[in-house]
Amino acid sequence: MRNFNCTNLHQRNAKGFFVLLLIVMFWFAGSQDVYAHCDRENGPVAVAAKDALKTGDFEKILIWVGEDQEQELREKFQQSLEVFQNGGKSAQLAEKYFMETAVRLHRAAEGMPFEGLKPASPNPPDIESAERALETGDFEPVKVLLCEKLEKEALKWFEETRAKAENKNDSVAAGRAWVNNYVKYITYIHTLYKAIEAGPPHGVDVH
Repeated sequence: MRNFNCTNLHQRNAKGFFVLLLIVMFWFAGSQDVYAHCDRENGPVAVAAKDALKTGDFEKILIWVGEDQEQELREKFQQSLEVFQNGGKSAQLAEKYFMETAVRLHRAAEGMPFEGLKPASPNPPDIESAERALETGDFEPVKVLLCEKLEKEALKWFEETRAKAENKNDSVAAGRAWVNNYVKYITYIHTLYKAIEAGPPHGVDVH
């Protein structure tokens, strides 16, 4: 297999390296199956909602929604805060309710569906790396992670398609096997490229 080293690419062509990073980020951002870490109990929105109740500081959660969701969030916050301050099981119920409300409204601000508050779970490697980079100020691990992933997946389809091409004229079955890989390879590369042009599919609508 061709040795395509991301580190060497970065050293030779910094602009090309960051283009590859954008490809990966927008590709996953545009996917319908993108991991929605904001809808978990230990996600940033739910954590902000809990913190808002504990401190009484509404703005801690307000930043996670847009103007269209602000009024409902404010009303639910005041209702939840009154119950939360009773302590005990009442506080637990109020906290869970407000977390669900905040996440639902955050998803609405993104233009995305809300499918319920998910249980707390560990971040996948990409999100964990992205979050850690924000904390440390060191983006290098994110660059390495993204580049290695792109290298692995793109080269896989490239090499497989090249290999199938060697026997594609031997039989109809062999030809179809090549076509299958060819379509996947071209579609993969084209989708990545188009994702760069399209940009992120959603954010929080703040007008």
